[in-house]
Order: sequence, then C-alpha cells, then structure tokens
Amino acid sequence: MNPLIKQRLVGIVVLVALGIVFWPLIFDAPDVHDPIVLKPISEKPIVDRTPIPVPESFEADVRENLPNTPTIDGGVQLAADENTRTKADAGGLEALRGVDELAHNSDVTNSMNSDTLVDEAGLPIFWVLQVATVGSSERADELVAGLEQRGYRAFSTQYVRVDEDLYRVQIGPNVDRARLLQLKPEIDSILAVDSQVLRYLQ
Repeated sequence: MNPLIKQRLVGIVVLVALGIVFWPLIFDAPDVHDPIVLKPISEKPIVDRTPIPVPESFEADVRENLPNTPTIDGGVQLAADENTRTKADAGGLEALRGVDELAHNSDVTNSMNSDTLVDEAGLPIFWVLQVATVGSSERADELVAGLEQRGYRAFSTQYVRVDEDLYRVQIGPNVDRARLLQLKPEIDSILAVDSQVLRYLQ
C-alpha cells in the first residue's frame, strides 16, 4: 500500500476516534441540578410521659377475696423455740414408742373429734409438735431421721435469730392434735425439752 494513503487512513481513524470521545463534551447539554434548599429543623416531638397503669391480672381480681394467711404469735413461737433448745442427740429416740404403739384410748378419740377442723376463714387446721431447736442442719437431719425410723412424719425448717442460724424439728403436720399431745410427755423426757403443739403453717 502506498505510504501516503496509509498515513491518510491512519489520520482519518484518529480523527474519528477523537470525535467519538469529544462529541458528548462539546454538543451534549450539561445536566442542571436543582439547588440545595436547607429546610428548618423540625420541632422536638412531644412524648407523653404519663405513667402506664399496671395491667390487671387474675391475682389482682381475686386478692381481696382471699382469706388472710394464718400466723403464729411471735411470742408463742419464741417461747417454743426457747423451750425446745436441746443438746440431746438422736440416739435417745430409740426409746420412743413407735407410732403404732401409742394407746388408742377413748379420751384421745373424744378430744380429737371435738377439735375444729377449719378456722373462721375456712382454711383447714393442721398441727405440729415442735420437739427440738438445734444449731446445725446435721443435728436436725439426725433427729428427723430418728423420728422417721419410729414411724413419725417429721421435718426441719431453718430460721435466723439475730445472727444465728437455727433449725426447728417438728412432727406432723397432723389433724389429730390430741395424738401429738399424747406423744409430748415421752418427747419431753427423751430430749429434755418442753415440746409445744403449734398450728402448722406452710
């Protein structure tokens, strides 16, 4: 190919390429953007701070109709705790008659039948015989186990007096208050206490 023609072809190609590149810049209209308008800051929203009422529940509806929970007079319980403090161990309970060996005499039966089974609020009345007050859970557990070996239902509960942890050991609960009173003399003799019959509170 003639060099002159070749140079002209190259020049034409270069011009076409430049035209393609610069055509939009020269002949296209520039984009017009809307001016930025600053709007005033909106006012602080008003928040309702009225306290929300506590939602009503089934418990709230019936609470007023529930009977008052029975309690034991503080002085009575304190006296029971003091009168049943003992250093006796569970070994002496081996001399205690078993629950099936208690005499079933007419005096006890009549006394049992005369006891009120419900209180004024309609709640059932159960009784316990507090037989011991000790200072450790281990001794309480041993006394409970000794009583259970003789066939009695027994349990212990922990409470705090000033800064001392103490444990009440009680027989029951039992609706037969007279049966517990029948057992009291033997318990008093074996554990060297003045056991007390108290109303059972859950």
